[in-house]
Amino acid sequence: MRVLFTVFAAKPHFYNLVQMAWAFRAAGHEVRIACQPDLSEAITRTGLTAVPVGDPLHLWKSFQSPADADGGDNGVVWQRLSGVSEGRASMLTWNYVLGTYTIACSMEYEHMAGVSMMDDLVEHCRSWRPDLVVWDALTYVGPVAALACGAAHARMLFGLDYNGRMWGTYRRLLAERPAEQRDDPVGDWLTGRLARYGLDYDPATATELMTGQWTIDPTPGWMQLPSELPRVPVRYLPYNGPTSVPDWVREPVDRPRVCLSLGLSARDLLGGDQVATDGGAGVTAGDLLAAVAELDIELVATFGADSAGLTGSLPANVRAVDFVPLNELLPSCAAAIHHGGFGTVGNVLTHGVPSVTIPAPWWDEADLGRSIEERGAGIFVDPAGLTADGVRSAVARLLAEPSFAAAARGVRDELARTPSPAEAVARMEELTALHRPSGGYRSPEPDLT
Repeated sequence: MRVLFTVFAAKPHFYNLVQMAWAFRAAGHEVRIACQPDLSEAITRTGLTAVPVGDPLHLWKSFQSPADADGGDNGVVWQRLSGVSEGRASMLTWNYVLGTYTIACSMEYEHMAGVSMMDDLVEHCRSWRPDLVVWDALTYVGPVAALACGAAHARMLFGLDYNGRMWGTYRRLLAERPAEQRDDPVGDWLTGRLARYGLDYDPATATELMTGQWTIDPTPGWMQLPSELPRVPVRYLPYNGPTSVPDWVREPVDRPRVCLSLGLSARDLLGGDQVATDGGAGVTAGDLLAAVAELDIELVATFGADSAGLTGSLPANVRAVDFVPLNELLPSCAAAIHHGGFGTVGNVLTHGVPSVTIPAPWWDEADLGRSIEERGAGIFVDPAGLTADGVRSAVARLLAEPSFAAAARGVRDELARTPSPAEAVARMEELTALHRPSGGYRSPEPDLT
């Protein structure tokens, strides 16, 4: 069968799809990846086929506010305008949830995967005729294109399912409203998107369009939010990009090795390696490096000294490298310090490494970090109280108290029992046959006026 993956142009989101895409390909299926042109080279470097769709996204510009030009705020507020990650019951009033989706439909969904991408994607789907469309959980052109060409479609999560939770709240509160007060920005948005391709919006299909006919979930079960949505669990398998393993990674160490990583998001979106948090009173990557290096450890900082704003010579026990694949580095590490991004967390949990989370503000980093701490496999640092000395003390605890390493190994062993992408393919072949509309593919000419 033919399987089309689609994702907006952000490397961490694409990397989250790579192992699943290769599992389909290894099972004998044709696979393509549709994305804005920004990531075409990154896609082809994985050995997969890229389909450029739409205009370049230039996602980094979305994170720049007018103040950036003057050296001010980094503009991360835009990314959180919709408030979809809100889970406190006291906050989830109708007005709040209505505002969440009004902003999401008009700004986030339209920006990250807008009309130009949707037009090209629908055209490609109607030409290539995939049997299954797998869409990144923030790339809502995927289900529209699937409906337009008669394919089954599945949503692939990149972390905690805030979208599924908020959607359930939205549907419940909408149903409770008097009929004359049921403002429905999601229905309005979907109506307009589908009409563009000669399709009618059926409110009965809204949940499928917003959450997939099923959800592929690489999040560990103990981290997941409560949900009744149909779900295919899959083991997270790290993909860190095409690279080679440096010789020094394989060399024996005479003291505990600790990894300090700030992830791809800060580098790609903020233009360098930064400690991106809502607090921290100006703690820099250099501050963290200097403080943690005071311990009797070998510290590997996965960013170059220049990008972290470091000056002078590095401490003798510090190795600052521009990039090293975490999948290859972490097995040699006794602890890790990270920003809580889903890809980094997946690497850390896969290799059973206890960790300190200093959460970035992008998505679910804080909740992931708290979950690791609740399992006893790490320490969560509240950004509001972030200090370099506090991080050093947290690392010292991880190394001194055996319970953290034991809990991390327990998590690793548990994850190993989750179905691999290769094992999940068979289930998704069944679901594709079940959900693909009978009668074949739809191929009306789109109305682009």
